[in-house]
Amino acid sequence: MIESIAFQTRARTIDHLGREQIADCPTAISELWKNSYDAYARNVGLHIYDGEPAIAVIVDDGHGMSREEFTSRWLVVGTESKMGESITPVEDRDGLRVRVKQGQKGIGRLSSANLGSLLLIVSKRRNHQFVASLIDWRLFENPYLFLMDIEIPVVEFFEKNELFTLLPELYQRLLSNVGLASDNTERSRRVAKAWSDFSSLELSDGKLVTTQSLIQETVIGTTYEERHFSEWPLWRGDKDQGTILAISDLQFDLLAQLPFPESETELDATARQARAQLFQTLSNLADPFLTDSERELGYGVEGFSCKATARSNRQLRVIIDDAPPFDLDWLYELEHVLDGKFDNDGVFKGKVKAFGNWIDEDVVIPPAVDMPNRRDTLVGEFYLRIGTYEQRLDSTSHSEEAYRSFESKSESYAGFMVYRNGLRVMPYGREGSDFFQIEKRRSSHAGREFWSLRRLFGRVALKKEKNPNLRDKAGREGLIDNKAAKVFRDLVVHVLRVTAKKHFGTDSDLRDSIIPDRIAAYKKQKEEAARNKQKLKSRRAFSSTLEKLEPIQLEFLIEVDDLSEHVANTVLDEESVVVDFRNKLHDAKRKLKEMAISDVPRNLGSLEERYNSYRGKSRRIKEILDLMEDRLGIALEIIKPKSARDIVYSELSANAAFLHRRIRGWVQEGKSLLSSEQERLQVLQEERNKAYHLKMLPLLDEVDAGLLSLREATRQLDEERDIQDLENSGLFESYVSALSSLKESIDLAALAQNSEAIAEELREEVDRLHGLAQLGITVEIIGHEIEGLEQAVSSNLRKFPEEVKSSDLYCGVRDGYEALVERLRFLSPLKLSGPKTRVRITGLMILEYVQGFFGEGLVSKDIALIATPEFLRFSIIDQPARIYPVFINLINNSAYWVSRSNVFEKQILLDVNENGVFVSDNGPGVELDDVEYLFQIFFTRKVRGGRGVGLYLCRANLAASGHVINYASKAESLLSGANFVIKFRGAKYD
Repeated sequence: MIESIAFQTRARTIDHLGREQIADCPTAISELWKNSYDAYARNVGLHIYDGEPAIAVIVDDGHGMSREEFTSRWLVVGTESKMGESITPVEDRDGLRVRVKQGQKGIGRLSSANLGSLLLIVSKRRNHQFVASLIDWRLFENPYLFLMDIEIPVVEFFEKNELFTLLPELYQRLLSNVGLASDNTERSRRVAKAWSDFSSLELSDGKLVTTQSLIQETVIGTTYEERHFSEWPLWRGDKDQGTILAISDLQFDLLAQLPFPESETELDATARQARAQLFQTLSNLADPFLTDSERELGYGVEGFSCKATARSNRQLRVIIDDAPPFDLDWLYELEHVLDGKFDNDGVFKGKVKAFGNWIDEDVVIPPAVDMPNRRDTLVGEFYLRIGTYEQRLDSTSHSEEAYRSFESKSESYAGFMVYRNGLRVMPYGREGSDFFQIEKRRSSHAGREFWSLRRLFGRVALKKEKNPNLRDKAGREGLIDNKAAKVFRDLVVHVLRVTAKKHFGTDSDLRDSIIPDRIAAYKKQKEEAARNKQKLKSRRAFSSTLEKLEPIQLEFLIEVDDLSEHVANTVLDEESVVVDFRNKLHDAKRKLKEMAISDVPRNLGSLEERYNSYRGKSRRIKEILDLMEDRLGIALEIIKPKSARDIVYSELSANAAFLHRRIRGWVQEGKSLLSSEQERLQVLQEERNKAYHLKMLPLLDEVDAGLLSLREATRQLDEERDIQDLENSGLFESYVSALSSLKESIDLAALAQNSEAIAEELREEVDRLHGLAQLGITVEIIGHEIEGLEQAVSSNLRKFPEEVKSSDLYCGVRDGYEALVERLRFLSPLKLSGPKTRVRITGLMILEYVQGFFGEGLVSKDIALIATPEFLRFSIIDQPARIYPVFINLINNSAYWVSRSNVFEKQILLDVNENGVFVSDNGPGVELDDVEYLFQIFFTRKVRGGRGVGLYLCRANLAASGHVINYASKAESLLSGANFVIKFRGAKYD
């Protein structure tokens, strides 16, 4: 006889469909968040609270559930609510556009069993009561229970605070499922026997505590408090609908989020791994790399914010913030970017950014495989957007700060993810997930394959409607490995390989042409940075020394003035008095020596005025001391002391003591620096010794977990070894080289300063030459323009009517024009083009030219221009354009400085003697330290009106004919101010 018998379902079916289906705890959370997304939540969060026991809650502000929906849908496994893509009513969408549902099989809610054993779920739909239920997922581990024997307690209530009064009854009703019911119904007897049998089985298998006992302990020991609901928008009054899942007896992955050590390194390896996996899974649940156009096409999510925290009574740790940690703007900042779209035929079209620059032409890459066109194997169109950066700092187009930033971000955010309708497909993008076999190919030839998951940021964007055959596995462990998935992977892999070969990898022509220059530029940049650091150090040291010595010098100047006055007012006729003064004098000279500032920076900037003042006081002190020394020396010679040997020996001893004190100070400072450097070197050694282990030890956990192959782990170890060895060599080899140079008595500071001075001079010389070239071109252009304008003005003035020409206004314009033309005529020798005729030029001709050029200008300033008969008789055969401008410039400079001096009779002298032709004045003269820079272009001490070009052109003009101009020494000088001497080749002085 044929019978019809229905399937009977054991309770363990729920355990198989829920906890055992989902890959892990972080994936379970992502599934629950996606359920919130399907419920049109705008905000979803995971919040973990410490305590006994610890409680984790998942909250959202979605449309929530009524009692009828909870019992007919949430408690119904494999519900049809997501079949047929039914559209959620407008009133439940909270103003949001229609969302494509992410759930597929109606079992996602069961993944909450992966978070902890005991679940309290509370939900509320707008205009309905609250509904609450209590579930312990371990009930479904009992193989002797039938599913129909488990009864889930459900309760409705109006006000949120009623929940806490209803919890004891919920606990009691839940415990009836573990054989603790007081009634004697058939169900109660079946449940009691099932738990008795299960407990006996567990004890016989060696389990110390039975599941039945654990459930009782958890239910009795769990207390839900007000703080556990504080992040739920509905509980706070921000929304009037939503759902909360409050979980107790938490899994390790959630408990690992709770400790708050001083640093992450204090956690054990498993806790660190749990934290990293949770972060990698939840940090980018929504696609952060979308453009506005892609969002409009339905590839993104709208109004969906995710957050995760762990907290104690005193501390809060944000695990996931609601802002994307690495978004589209960051990705576009990377130096290598691949951005485009695959069409239905598998053809990729997009843009490429290589080595920091976008390539103008679009990249078009056809597929390397035959594209399936059957409806059940079709891949469909999708977007690809990924980026990365160079492995080595000396090869990157990024600044060092940007490179270090990306390097740091890659530790947490690097990964190649897959998104569907804007939400993450697990486990892609997590550590150990390599769906596109990037690291597998890289292990064969890292340079050629180029792409590395450790430095790769980006994703593939799918759409459920466009890619229906790319479906998730039931356990959310990736895409179902069907034909469409295989073709999908092959398409992406082919594009990665083609772009690596053509644009990025070692086979790329771009790399061959760019990277060597980058490495050279990086080396130059590091050298420049070292120079700038040295210059900054020298400038700071100089500024500090100047600030320290200025008040000391001022007091010392007063002391020296007093000593000088004392010497001047004392009769120096006794040996003891003179010797006492000499001892004080030599003490003062030694003190002046100690106050000298060495290693003065070339460009003082704002410190120049202060340093000039300091230098001037030092010269004054030296002059006073020199005069005293001459006076005391003469007095001592007159006295003819009997103890000359003793005097000399006393000064010898004093000088030796001075030298010993200076040496002792330097040695003590050197020892102190060496000691601190030894400590720094030791700390540096310890840091660098730990760096490799800290970075590479996590690989051991990945190898143990089977997430990383031995071959790949070895390759990564070698790769990181080479990177760190390069960094270490840069740190320590330069250190050893410096010490070796010191051992050989090589003065590194002097060498660096001298090299910098030479380099600075060369750079300035290049700038001068550029400036001079521009000046010459400008003079040529302006000269032609002035000549043309002069002719036009002259011609038009002559055309005016006679009655206009007789007016006062016309006469004023004409006279001004003629004066201007006369002035411009004097500038004709400055033109770089024109006649190059050599003529005999005499001193008298030079004087007449100068007087004609300056006119009454010198007389109006009370400056006397004096030319000796010897000057008037000297002559030279040369081009006037080379000689006249020299004297114009020298006399103009003298006039400027003499007019600013306090001398009664201001003079400029033109003279000749055996040393050459002199242009002298009685102005303030040139500072001794400035003499070496006088003839450099753009060097000037004029407050206004000076460009520092004249003397440079004087020397250049004269040198063209073999003449030489110098600043005269003090012994050669004719007047007290500035003295320039010119040695003319072939000059006659008769």
